[in-house]
Amino acid sequence: MKGYNDLYVMPFTILPRRIYVKPEIREESFWVGLSDNLGRHYALEEDPKPEENFYKYPIYPVLSKYLPQFTGASPASMWAGHYDMNPIDGQPVIFKIGNIEVDAGTSGSGITKADAIGRIASAVALDIDEAELLEGTSLSEIYGACQGYHNISILQHNRIGI
Repeated sequence: MKGYNDLYVMPFTILPRRIYVKPEIREESFWVGLSDNLGRHYALEEDPKPEENFYKYPIYPVLSKYLPQFTGASPASMWAGHYDMNPIDGQPVIFKIGNIEVDAGTSGSGITKADAIGRIASAVALDIDEAELLEGTSLSEIYGACQGYHNISILQHNRIGI
């Protein structure tokens, strides 16, 4: 796509309803996806199967409306898998139990939160009580400014969420 960048490739794009479009240059294809909340049971499936109607109904109408170039497009292949998400509030969790540290639940936003997650995970691993975030902001300063907001979780006892 001329004009986006030197490679003439559309950027990774997130559309309304959390539908994403990711160009895959080597494959000369696009990966299109969505994490659904359609009342599925909360369990681990050994081999999740993709559903054609999952593309046809929640994805295709939004995709073709915002990007008409995809009108009439159908999947060449499909994949289904598990989504790393904290079921409590959808925010990442970082905590340590004994010698094991858990950094999980990024729910697809790990790239945008990677710097903060890395800094907090480092502080937790080194048993440091305070993490210095971007431009010297501390986690406690953010928490203090966000009192009452549900999307910033500071869990006590070495459990930190952002």
